[in-house]
Amino acid sequence: MEFKLRANIVMSKELTVEAENFKDAMDKAKAMMAEPIPDKEMTMTKVYFDDIRMGDSQFYVG
Repeated sequence: MEFKLRANIVMSKELTVEAENFKDAMDKAKAMMAEPIPDKEMTMTKVYFDDIRMGDSQFYVG
C-alpha cells in the first residue's frame, strides 16, 4: 500500500527579551525572528503528518 503524506515540522528557538510588558516582548521577539536564523539554532518541537490522499486526516507524532 502506498501513502502520500505531507510532513509538517514545527521548529522553535528560545529567546531572551527585555521589555516593559509581554506585548512589547512579543513584538521584539517577532522582530528577532524576522531575521534569517541558522538551522543549528532551531530545535524541532513537533512533527505531524497530513494524509494528502485522504485530505483531512491528521496524525500527531512526538
